[in-house]
Amino acid sequence: MILSEKFELVSLLLRYPDEDIKQVVEKIDLKEIEDEKITKVINYYKETNLFEIQQEYVKSFDLNEKSTLYLTYHKFKDDPKRGNYLSRLVEYYREKGFEFVNNELPDFLPVVLEFVSYIDEETGKKVLQAFSKELNQIYEGLIKTDSKFTPLIEFILETIQEREVKQNG
Repeated sequence: MILSEKFELVSLLLRYPDEDIKQVVEKIDLKEIEDEKITKVINYYKETNLFEIQQEYVKSFDLNEKSTLYLTYHKFKDDPKRGNYLSRLVEYYREKGFEFVNNELPDFLPVVLEFVSYIDEETGKKVLQAFSKELNQIYEGLIKTDSKFTPLIEFILETIQEREVKQNG
């Protein structure tokens, strides 16, 4: 599996878990993944009922401000400057030919990962590196809550070479 496909998969795994996502994940052939962090989360999906996965997701991302997946929130909180940044991000997506039809904000990490999977690898890594501080904050927040989703953020950070993350377990 090439890197853009891995980013697309991580984007899917970082969305709110529903029956459709669970069914897609159940069909994934683990031999194709070639990354133990992503495989760990896929195994969690395969071995856990949907309700428990949803509870873990809410605990990890919705109830924990430090690990919210809205990247600009970490920097701006509710400052009006955030809106300007989000507008510029949408324009950047359009400049690169990426039109996301989504009910999410453009800084939602799964949307950013979708974009990164769409553009060339080098530019994609630079986009993620621009959010390295925020990604590290998410990582730290997930570590503190012992989240099952932590390996996905570890994968992103290691891919952009922002940190060497210690193996858990």
